[in-house]
Amino acid sequence: MKHVLLIALLLSTCSEVFAVFSEAHWRWRKDNGPQASAGWRASQDFPGTIMDSSGIRLRIEVYNGTGNNETGTVGLQYQRDTSGPWINVSTTGGDFVMAGHSPYVTDGEPTTMQVNDPGAGTFEGGKVLVSTYSFPDTLNAGTKKEYEWCVKPTATYSPDSLYQFRMTYTGTTDGFNYVTPLPDMMIRPAPDIPGNTGIYLDTAVTDFFSRDTGWIASDGCASVPLSDGRVLWLMDDSYIGNYDTLGGTMPCLFQVHNDVLVQPFNSWYWRNTRTMLGDSASIPSYLKNSANNNYFIWPNSGFQRGDTVYVYCSNTMTASGGLGFASGGNDFIAKISFPSLRVISFDTLQSTNGISFGIGFDTAESGNYIYTWGVKGSGFITGNIYVARFPRNNPGGPWRFWNGSAWDTSAANAAVIATGASNGDFVAKVRNKYVFLSTEFTVSCNGGTRIFSATSDSITGPFTANKALYTITDNVLGNTPFFYGPQLHPEYINSRNEILVTYDINGYSNCEPFCINNGADPDYYRPRGLRVPLALIDSTISSSDSAYNTHRFHDDGRWTLLCYPNPSHSYINLNMSNCPDKFVNLLFYDAFGRCVYRERVGVASTSFGHTMYLNGTLPRGVYFLVVQGTRESRQTKILIQ
Repeated sequence: MKHVLLIALLLSTCSEVFAVFSEAHWRWRKDNGPQASAGWRASQDFPGTIMDSSGIRLRIEVYNGTGNNETGTVGLQYQRDTSGPWINVSTTGGDFVMAGHSPYVTDGEPTTMQVNDPGAGTFEGGKVLVSTYSFPDTLNAGTKKEYEWCVKPTATYSPDSLYQFRMTYTGTTDGFNYVTPLPDMMIRPAPDIPGNTGIYLDTAVTDFFSRDTGWIASDGCASVPLSDGRVLWLMDDSYIGNYDTLGGTMPCLFQVHNDVLVQPFNSWYWRNTRTMLGDSASIPSYLKNSANNNYFIWPNSGFQRGDTVYVYCSNTMTASGGLGFASGGNDFIAKISFPSLRVISFDTLQSTNGISFGIGFDTAESGNYIYTWGVKGSGFITGNIYVARFPRNNPGGPWRFWNGSAWDTSAANAAVIATGASNGDFVAKVRNKYVFLSTEFTVSCNGGTRIFSATSDSITGPFTANKALYTITDNVLGNTPFFYGPQLHPEYINSRNEILVTYDINGYSNCEPFCINNGADPDYYRPRGLRVPLALIDSTISSSDSAYNTHRFHDDGRWTLLCYPNPSHSYINLNMSNCPDKFVNLLFYDAFGRCVYRERVGVASTSFGHTMYLNGTLPRGVYFLVVQGTRESRQTKILIQ
């Protein structure tokens, strides 16, 4: 389920940032580093949901816009469930007390500026408070200070209860004020969900999607492995730049409807990844074929064939009512040149009868066709899955649709091959199985939280019954998010036979605001990456794949390989005879053993031809081409001039 286009604005909560003499911005952080570099639990002015055992620190800004110097006694209070009495935080008693000690900060050390409040006065250093809980201080006229309280819960705190905090500044010349929202938090023990056993959040992938330049956040997260070792990530509505490094927030509305991230294979250091946009002066989406900004493209997924990358483009338009968008007409296939990744053109597809295809492609089958799956809403909740195919040499058409017994020219005759728990679905070939993921139906917070899986031995099904694979653990103050968009990434199966699965979240809708004080928390709108053991999806999925394992190369005369031209520069033609496999993996290594090109291709017949389009910038030298089948392999030496 795609998100509402203007959700960020519709759910916006903005308040006056500060009053005359008041507590203003605040931010929750971990007690895991010095006061200027400890980790943050959430963005500025956003609630903290604490599931780990590390210490709790709260940074609070105070602003004095009066003409008086304000001298008084500073303290901290908490309130349970927004209606209980305000209780002073001290060294003993209550649900929270001063931490007493910290390996990272000392009591009374001066603060540096850690929240973003431009124009709110001259900054003066405040204090980090570890054991001191009440002390006299002065805030001069026209200045602001930041205080950081290091606290800990006691045995009396109530798990899963909402707590609000506030500073006190008593005995001053002028009354002390508060702005909304007040610092709020909840301590929730990490949930123990038996069905999640063996599946874990991949921290490398999570950190990959946590960045402060270029792409900042989005939904949509399809990956397209490229033959030169890069991976093209297709992202939908995205926030680009304008990240507030102090406050950890982004603007309240995205800037583009799509963009791509270009990642070196298996390099999860995000600064190595390039963000690519289009060149439109208005909305510079990477995939854009209309000057009318009411029409736009959401990419579903894609594949590479030779010197072209193809991406299925959902043709979308803004609409009044409903979810704020509707179909803009027939969908498109975008053509992108390889290796430059320059968008070349768009082919308009034939009518698909309301089925959104491109939720997965299969390019490795023998024969002259590429296969793709599609989804169409069924009733109010579920999503029906269909499959189509098209000629390898002509992705733009004509397409044929599986009608239950044959490939039909009309999408109206397409047969349902599986049904998802919602229309958040994805299908991929994973080694020897076809794997289908779907998400539980949600359109707001506290809806579904489960990801389901099913498998088949055939492109056209039938698929096994959906089984609950994983329950998401994302939570803010006891609320679960609006989530969707499961994606399989078969190119990222690790040595432990765990496949990378991502899903998207889109805030907490009517439960928690998306926008506070003109800023949004990027983590409310970033993909999550899971590592899922293949055996948990289906115990009969093959335990190895020749693309990711080492084979002994031998030549027993059963099939032959001819490569030309050799020497070469930008392409290599391959002719193979009597190949016994249905697909082979083409791996091109330099003299240092680094793979600089990879491609998986289907073998249509015993006599097979294929062209490898190399990156024309490869250095001159000796390279080795390995053609790996599941049963046999071939290798040859190639000279690049």
